[in-house]
Amino acid sequence: MLALVWISSQRSFLLRTMLVCMLHETGHGIAMLCVRAGLREIRLCACGIRMQTHTALLTAPELLAVYLSGPAVNLLCAAVLWQPDPESALLHLCMGLFNLLPFSVLDGGCALRLVTEGHPRAEGCRKWCCILLAAGSIPLFGGIGIHNPALLLMLGYLACSELVQG
Repeated sequence: MLALVWISSQRSFLLRTMLVCMLHETGHGIAMLCVRAGLREIRLCACGIRMQTHTALLTAPELLAVYLSGPAVNLLCAAVLWQPDPESALLHLCMGLFNLLPFSVLDGGCALRLVTEGHPRAEGCRKWCCILLAAGSIPLFGGIGIHNPALLLMLGYLACSELVQG
């Protein structure tokens, strides 16, 4: 995804996007420090950066705080930057809202899975809602004039990741 953004965007936009991503991950890192979880590994994946912690050591509320801290940082930055720098605020808003989507590889999907744990039909329902969300977004974006190949590829990747997961 980074390569597509690099090819199709101005360098300043790429640098600003990377800063937004780093602030997002810093939010997760600070939450991990606060709950004394420790950082197990950092991986790059198609959706961005994945930070793994020692989840067995955390209570459900602590783990939920870790999952939601990245999007919370982005939404807070969006609110603070709205007047002085609307373009950066919009990047933060998009990053925060995107990561709250219920896809299993995103923060929102992890949080949703945590709060619905033990409900027999919740995971299957979440999975099919994600697939329908991705499939429905493609014609919707086209209909309102959003023609972003990177976004369409990401939606396809997210839908496929839901299908592949057991």
